[in-house]
Amino acid sequence: MKLLPWLAVSVSACPYFVEFFPDPVDVPDKEGEFVEIRLDSAFAADSLEFFVDGKAAFAVPYPEGERLVLVHDSAYCPSGGGVACAVTAVSLPNSRECAWKLRAGTCADSALLPAPKAGKAFQRRGETDDWVLATATPGYANADYESGIRDCGLVSVSARLEGADTAVGRVFHVEGWLAGCKRADLRVRSQDMSTGVWREESREVAGNFRLEFPARGSLRLYLGLPEDDFPLNNVVDTLLLAEGRSPLVISEVHHCPQEPVPEWVEVYNASRSVLPLSRLRFCGRGGVWGQTMDSLSPLQAVLVTKDSAELRAHLGFGDVRIVQVAMGYLNNSGGSLSLCFDMQVVDSVSWDKSSATCPEGFSPLSGAPENTPGFVPKSGAKAEDPFTLVFSSRVVRAKGPPLRVRVDASDDVVLRLLDSAGRDVWKTVAPANSSAWHDVPVKDRGSRGVNYVAARLGDFEKVVGIVLRP
Repeated sequence: MKLLPWLAVSVSACPYFVEFFPDPVDVPDKEGEFVEIRLDSAFAADSLEFFVDGKAAFAVPYPEGERLVLVHDSAYCPSGGGVACAVTAVSLPNSRECAWKLRAGTCADSALLPAPKAGKAFQRRGETDDWVLATATPGYANADYESGIRDCGLVSVSARLEGADTAVGRVFHVEGWLAGCKRADLRVRSQDMSTGVWREESREVAGNFRLEFPARGSLRLYLGLPEDDFPLNNVVDTLLLAEGRSPLVISEVHHCPQEPVPEWVEVYNASRSVLPLSRLRFCGRGGVWGQTMDSLSPLQAVLVTKDSAELRAHLGFGDVRIVQVAMGYLNNSGGSLSLCFDMQVVDSVSWDKSSATCPEGFSPLSGAPENTPGFVPKSGAKAEDPFTLVFSSRVVRAKGPPLRVRVDASDDVVLRLLDSAGRDVWKTVAPANSSAWHDVPVKDRGSRGVNYVAARLGDFEKVVGIVLRP
């Protein structure tokens, strides 16, 4: 930090530049670029004055807090304690060097920045005049370069799955390390994706720590440390996958539909957990599928396409979930697609000319042609069925015993009887965790020949044929 020779204020009390982000790549510059100034509670002034490339100065009221962030719109002000924002009309050059100066009361600082690199921020190294390229951290300290930072972080968290696959599940062994502190209180939340049940506890951990989590399927895991000056390494929120039990699967692909129908892909949440759309994407294709509050419910399917209006017009009904993503084009003759939760691959699919004859789509779960948008008739080998049906018989005689059905499920399941034309003629609800048999009135309300029993939970449905004979 540079001080004018006549200043008598200590270095630590003066405000000074710590970070510049001139050229973001995922959002427009006006939304993403910022300048960050580190403050000290021991110092105060009427205002902060800024000079850019020798142009006329602009001033902002001197704020309270630990950091001041200059942004173009207050909507993009970073959240967090001790962070203040000010709106500026000055844009940071993204193709040439620039010079910044600040003045606050008796303090002054300056920064001469070289031409920026897209997607990288200039981060000050300590209180020197050296600037390094780093990941942008708006409103937060950068523990790798700033001095006097309180930081206790989680590093190198890894997991392995052990034990036999039984009815009560297997055990995830999680190992992690603390950096910047010897011990800490760790908040632990885990969710077995096959049941949707969360478990929460707090543990004191030290150095290299180990945790164990039993689960029937894949596991959602959250580890959190108390917030400090650099909270970006305080949290691990991830999925631990059990082979063959992915909580999220690609259930249908239409890579070459009839024009003008856009290409679309169906994705199915096979778990009992709500999954945030803001963390889901096709790996390397387009962005995430929604905002922070958007979610995909348990046992719900969503259609992903680059033209949601055209697809909706083609489908002709409104009760199917559709999200629009700039996913590019799918190869007609052969290709592949991977599904990511954050940067973690949770499912993938590939196809060639034998997968489906254009313009038909296909189901990666069954390996057969399919065109059932929003409807997942069976899960195949990639995901665990949400319930099991047990029938007393598949053939019912008019003068014989009644048809009985038992549903083994941890959620309520809707049972329906359909006649040979597929019309609903009877419906009931099989309660969760019940072993009771349900009498299905196929003899009274069905028709001679083939009838159907349909069981539905969320967007998952099984349809089984039943023959009624004289």
